[in-house]
Parts: sequence; structure tokens; C-alpha cells
Amino acid sequence: MNQADFIIVGGGSAGAVLASRLSEDSARRILLIEAGADTPPESVPADIRDVFPSSFFNRTYFWPNLYASMTDGAAARPFSQARVMGGGSSVMGMWALRGLPSDYDGWAQAGARGWAWSDVLPYFYRINNVAGSNIENGATCRAIRRLGRDEWPRFVREMERAAAARGLPFHDDINEVSADGFFAMPLNQESGERATSARCYLTAAVRRRTNLKILPETRVIKLTLDANRVSGVEVEHAGQRRMLSAHEVILSAGAIHSPTLLLRAGIGPAAALVRLGITPVADRVGVGQNLQNHVFVHFALTLNPGSGLPNNGRHYAVAGLRLSSGQADCPSGDLLLCAMGRVSARPFGLRVGMVAAALYAPYSRGELHLSSPDPHQSPQISFRLLSDERDATRLVAAGRFAETLLLDPAVKNCCREVFLLPQDPPLRRFNDRGIVGRAKSLLASAVIEGPALVRRWAIARTIKPGRLLTDRDHHVPLSAPEILSAAAPMFHPVGTCAIGREDDPLAVVDSECRVYGIQNLRIVDASIMPRIPSANTNVPTIMLAERAADLIRHGRRPN
Repeated sequence: MNQADFIIVGGGSAGAVLASRLSEDSARRILLIEAGADTPPESVPADIRDVFPSSFFNRTYFWPNLYASMTDGAAARPFSQARVMGGGSSVMGMWALRGLPSDYDGWAQAGARGWAWSDVLPYFYRINNVAGSNIENGATCRAIRRLGRDEWPRFVREMERAAAARGLPFHDDINEVSADGFFAMPLNQESGERATSARCYLTAAVRRRTNLKILPETRVIKLTLDANRVSGVEVEHAGQRRMLSAHEVILSAGAIHSPTLLLRAGIGPAAALVRLGITPVADRVGVGQNLQNHVFVHFALTLNPGSGLPNNGRHYAVAGLRLSSGQADCPSGDLLLCAMGRVSARPFGLRVGMVAAALYAPYSRGELHLSSPDPHQSPQISFRLLSDERDATRLVAAGRFAETLLLDPAVKNCCREVFLLPQDPPLRRFNDRGIVGRAKSLLASAVIEGPALVRRWAIARTIKPGRLLTDRDHHVPLSAPEILSAAAPMFHPVGTCAIGREDDPLAVVDSECRVYGIQNLRIVDASIMPRIPSANTNVPTIMLAERAADLIRHGRRPN
């Protein structure tokens, strides 16, 4: 299929949805292009199926040589973004949070007409098999799984009691309430396996549609334009390049790679493009701006026998706590704590739990720009985390509240030690593959079962510059600089091609996801979110794609 009605660039959380929904119309030819490997239903890799996020350790599922500066003046560090069918849904921790009504009402107020809470709620119902959806074509298999209390580690049950003692109630379904409180984490799991967008939308039946063609391991090098009209893409596969044509191109490559493709096509800040030798086609200064991300710190807990997951459970995320900072000019529900049941799929992982404390409504904004017009050069990414002083203050508050819960006598009785972890991705710190991974696992098991002094010495060396926070006898309170030095971004970049009014200089697409100033080009992924929701971004991104598919199928014709 060299000529399509729609070319979809990226088979991730949004692209898989679009390919499935748009191909429901047999008269339309759909071409889905994914830079990473395919995961067809009959051969989904075991690490992607796993309800523990083992796929996160498989570096073949990620873009290589991608780096980002986390804070002002900091050196660039590796930053993970998925490159595999299903995108982030194939490698993430499986949180299935929607966010708050105020998040989406804020979108509408920012110029995203038609994206208020009342507009998007039916699509959240559709994607998670919730009764009451008034949208045709039914729901997908993305059922929500919540662990019952009998499946929680003991330390999490004690955390819930400690939260209740501080006036924070338990909510049966955090997605149906806006109030602060403790909750069982909603998880994208089905039949004991990860429920990726690829599994749920690119089913065997969908793949048999003759009007849908999937090109995996194929990278889009550039958009092809005739004046200000997109006519297709140039792709590279196995070292060979070719041109593919379409009536419309939809970018679903994510908040890093969608703006990168725009910039290389001459769509972005004209002055910056000219300096790189790129001829401007549409001067949209917002391309690559407005970059947002959640930020968190992690605590690791060495657990006493009987305090971890029961029955050798494999679950990672177990429960969460929505919390309001109460800081002036900041929204409610802006903080989140999350309890993880294990840190590794290997046996020692059951003896180590983890608690994350996160800022879920940041004000800080970063940016992305090209370092070179070469399509094989990664963009330069600067998150500028905590550059807004309100964010630093609130992250410290989240860390200190987590510290308070972990020091509760009942919670503390479940643990031998609590450590503040450094800012490196914590799961990668605890896990390696192959022979190295097995050797580290054996050593970790021996250390955890060893004498207290040896255990604390070994763990302290392993997690530097993190430190021991508390053991049975000693507690050294965390300082604000310590909490901030442990801060790291989540893998939730958004906002670099934001929806907004045409006269808004930071807006890149209109409310139907069409790129301003360019014909036959849309963007449907997390990059179009004007503001980051108070939730992990996978489910909100799938919602975006479901609604965009309806706009494309039933709305006005492409511009």
C-alpha cells in the first residue's frame, strides 16, 4: 500500500487506537508505521505480557541515544521513550488513572474547545469497559484490575491505616471521585496479563482487515510537502528509503518525536529553523515549547518477612494516595503517593518495596529543539523541572508526607530500613538482564538476609547518592535539598504541540488536531495536551485518540 487515505506515524498508545478505529470504515485505506518491533497477538513477548513491568528493562523496546536535561544547568541524562508496538503501554507500570475533571476543563479554558471534562468522560468510559457509555461500537478489552486488600503487602495495608488516621479516607474508585484519599491502583491488566493498546486495539480480527497495513521497524525520516500541504512521508527500513503517499498524515509519535518531525519539515519557530538551514514553511513558535512532565522521588523499603506481597505476587503498583498540597494558586489533588509491591521479578524483589512521592500538577515548562537537521540526530530536550518555585515547594511537601507515613509505627514495624533513592530510574537500578542480572540477584538476596550492619553498608554503597532514612533505631529527617536532589522525571512528556486558539503563539493544532498553517496534517498524541493531567498519561492519551478518531470519522473534512 504505497497510497493511503491515512498514514499514521507511530503505533503507540494513540497510533494503535487510530489504526483500529479508522480502519472500521472499509472504504478507507490505513497505513500504520511503527519504528519499533511489532507484537502481533500470536507472538507477544513474555516480558510485555508480564504484570510486573519486565519489558522496561529490555532496551530494544526504547529509542537509543535519547538524552534530556532534567533541571536548569544539569548535564543531559538518558531519557527513556518507547519504540515498540503499543508504545508506552507496552513498557509502563500499568497505572490506569484518568486525572481530574479540572484538568480537562483547564484544557478547554486554554483554548482546546470541545475537550472539557463533559466532552472526554464518555471516551474514558469507552476504553475501560465502564457501563453507561453512549458511544457506538462498544468498548475495548482494556478492563481495569484493582488488587483486593488480601493481595496487598502488609506495609501497604498499614500505610492505608496511617493515612486514614490523618483524615484521608479510602476510595473504591479513584477515577470516579475528585477528593483526596487512599485507593487501590487501577491497572491496565486483563486475564493476568498487561493490556497494551496493541493487544486491545490491534487484535487478530483488526489485523485481518484488508484496508489496514502495518509497517513495523520502519522509521519516518521526514514529511513530504508540496508548499503548505503534506502529501506523505519518507520512510527508512533496513537501510532503504522510499516515499509513501496519503491524503492525510497523522503524527502519533509522542511528545518528543512528533515535534521533531514538524521542525525538520520547516514547521516551527522560523528564526531557529533558518539558523539550522531549514526553510520555514509555517512559523509556529509553539512547536517544541510547553514541555511538561511529572516529577517524583522514591523510597525503598527492606521488608520484614510477611510484610511483602503474599503468595509471591508479581504486581508492581499496588495502591496510591491522592493528596492536595494546599499551596496558594495550586489545584487540589496536585500530589500523588504510590506504593509498589516489589522492585524486581527476581526472588529478592519480594523483600524490597517502594514508595514514590510525586508532583502531578507542575507549573514548570521546558522545551525541545533540534540540534541538527540530520534525521538521525536526536533533539535536545530540556525539562527544566522544578524551575517554578511552587513545584519545588510542593515536591518537598510530597516527600515529607511520604516520610511521615513511613515513620508511622505500624508501617515502620514492617520494614528493616527505609532509603531515599537517587534520581536514576529505580527499576533499572534494581534489575539487570542475563548473567549479570542473575549474579546481582543472588548477591542481593544474600545481602538482604545478612547481618544488619552489612546490609545497610551494602545498600548505602549501592544507592549513592541516596541515603538511609530510618531503621529500627535511628531516623535522620530529610532536608529539602536532599529531596530535591533525588527528583527525577517520569516518562510522561506532554505539551510540545499543544491544542489552542490560532492566535495563541504557543498553540500548534486546533481543536480537531489539525496543524495550523499546514493542510492534511494532524497530530494525535500526548504532545497536543495543553496541560499535563493529574494522572499517568497512558489512559488520557488513549482517550485523546478515541475522541480524535471520532472527529476524523464524523466531523468536518480535513483542512
